[in-house]
Amino acid sequence: MSGRYLVVDGHSVIFSWTDLRGLHQRNRAAARKALADQLQILHDSTSWRVTLVLDGTHGTAQPTLRHPQDMITVYATADQTADSIIERLVASSGEAARVTVITADEVERRLVESLGAATASPDWLREEMAREGAEFQGRLDKVHRSAKWSRS
Repeated sequence: MSGRYLVVDGHSVIFSWTDLRGLHQRNRAAARKALADQLQILHDSTSWRVTLVLDGTHGTAQPTLRHPQDMITVYATADQTADSIIERLVASSGEAARVTVITADEVERRLVESLGAATASPDWLREEMAREGAEFQGRLDKVHRSAKWSRS
C-alpha cells in the first residue's frame, strides 16, 4: 500500500447527507450512484484512493478488466455487512495508519480505530471533497493561465 486510503461506509454517508437521503427515499440506486460519482471525482483528482462499501447486492458487476488506479466499489453479499467488509479491509491492509474510514456509526468507528485506522464523519468527507475540489480547480486555473487558455 502507498498513499492515503479512504474507505467509505456508503449507506452511512447517504443517510447522513440530507440531499442523498432524500434521493435514496425516491430511488436507492440513484443515491448510490450519486455518492459514487462524487467519490470518483475525489479519487481521480487527489491523492486519496477511495473504496466505497455498500450493503446489499443491488450493485452492478465489477468490470472484468480493472486498473490499479480505479476506485473500488464493493457490495456486501447476503451473508456479509458493509461493516464486516470495512473491518476486513482495514485489518488486512498492512498499513491501517494510512486508512481513514468514513462512517457515522460510533461502534464501527471504535472498532476500526482499535485496528489502527483513523475515522472521520460524513460531514468531514463533504468538507474534504469541497476543499480538495477547490484546490484542484485552483491548479486547473493556473494551468489555463500559463497556457493562455480562457475559460468559457
